[in-house]
Amino acid sequence: MTIFNSYPDLAALILRLAVGTLFMYHGYPKLTAKRKEGEGWMKSMGMPIAIVPFSGFVEFFGGLGLILGILTPIVAALSALWMLSTTWFAISKLKKKYMAGYELDITLLLAALALALLGGGMYSIDHLLGL
Repeated sequence: MTIFNSYPDLAALILRLAVGTLFMYHGYPKLTAKRKEGEGWMKSMGMPIAIVPFSGFVEFFGGLGLILGILTPIVAALSALWMLSTTWFAISKLKKKYMAGYELDITLLLAALALALLGGGMYSIDHLLGL
């Protein structure tokens, strides 16, 4: 039983905007001058520094793709995989706990999975292209 009618297209739009903006927000600094800080930090963790611009590209342009609704199920599934890898990194390398650690990664992973299942909805470029 629901109190309100079901609006999956509106839900997909709201979820795309929320997840996409978070990805863009976290990816943008990795593509700018702040990238050097991230590279130094990754090197100190024993990780390759090339992952910083790669992650910036994935997060920023993946987020943009989600916001616009371009190939939403594919971009969302790849974003979920990316969040799975960042969660693994947070747990294994950084030894973070769930709270104040990797809770955002898990939330983005689950939201991206929901988008992969929902698709872009009626308010997306996917819909305009008939995908």
